[in-house]
Amino acid sequence: MAGLIRKPKQTIKGERAVLKGKQDYSFPPEDIFPMLCPVREYEYLPGWECDIVYLYSGLAEQGGVFTTHSHGEGDQKDVWVISRYDTNRAIEFVRVNRMRTMIYRIELQGTENGGTVVSWEQIITGLTEEGNRYVRTLRQSDFTAMLSHFQELLEHYLAAGKAVNL
Repeated sequence: MAGLIRKPKQTIKGERAVLKGKQDYSFPPEDIFPMLCPVREYEYLPGWECDIVYLYSGLAEQGGVFTTHSHGEGDQKDVWVISRYDTNRAIEFVRVNRMRTMIYRIELQGTENGGTVVSWEQIITGLTEEGNRYVRTLRQSDFTAMLSHFQELLEHYLAAGKAVNL
């Protein structure tokens, strides 16, 4: 088929937002990392709900799949795939719904004083015009506030052994 030139079509140009954060936790990576699991999040995140599709071990693992509902995005079903799982060092999720994709990277680095620096990154790309509009609404300040709240809940749980009573 010499001379046949095929090109991919691009029916929409996805818009992208990249949100980042870095936090200092007072607990070591081996305490924090296991809590970055869709099953363990029930222990400390009020309102967290997911439906486990596949977790061979019953906890977070490479290739694990679960779903959630994105209430802030029109009550859509999100499919999450754990695309990277490096015990006590990093976990990465790919999260998709009908209007956007999200890569969610979390990296942990132990500190000399027994704590952890946690680096967060979300890369959100619109898949539809509605998704692009959603991407345009995302703000670093909102992401930072969400991370602060998450840290408060997790640190309290690790210190007290029980969730914050909201």
